[in-house]
Amino acid sequence: MIETDNPHRKQTVREKEIQLLKRIKEGDDKAYIELTGPYRERLYRKAVSMVKDGDDAEDIVQDALISGYRSIRNFRAESGVYTWLYRIVVNKSKDLLAKRKRARENSMDDSEFQVTDDRISFEKKVELSDESNYLINKIGELEDIYKEVIELRYFEEMSYSQIAEILGTNIGTVKSRLFKAKEFLKHLIMKDGKGEGFFR
Repeated sequence: MIETDNPHRKQTVREKEIQLLKRIKEGDDKAYIELTGPYRERLYRKAVSMVKDGDDAEDIVQDALISGYRSIRNFRAESGVYTWLYRIVVNKSKDLLAKRKRARENSMDDSEFQVTDDRISFEKKVELSDESNYLINKIGELEDIYKEVIELRYFEEMSYSQIAEILGTNIGTVKSRLFKAKEFLKHLIMKDGKGEGFFR
């Protein structure tokens, strides 16, 4: 008799997620913490990159995880759990940014929205080389649709299909945007006379 399951084979991330989702739907609340825990820091970094405030980012992630918990039993696992949570965090970050914008329009003093997370900025300065910081700053100068596709592909290390799902488009459009994004980025860097260090 041939065994189809190897007890020594390591579970894939996808298999582990499906197993945890099954436990959640059976009423095991601890499984939700186990499912989402590994993604919390990455989700937090994404929220900070959008809203530029550590406390707000923490609130967004917490709110996203609560929203995710409330709807987890309807999650069909057609996409990965991180992709699903990432979309929730991005949408909630956009909601906060829209709320800030409305508040600014209703007030002459928008200084309360100039808060940044100094701890995150300091850690980034320590961890990243001057070259990396320069590159991140240049990416930040791109239009949002190009900046986002670069971040998803190279910082979040997502596949084209995952990016397409998050952006609500197709793989061809993702590839096209990524190509244009890299061309725009190359142009910005070449303008500074630093092309040789980045493009060979």
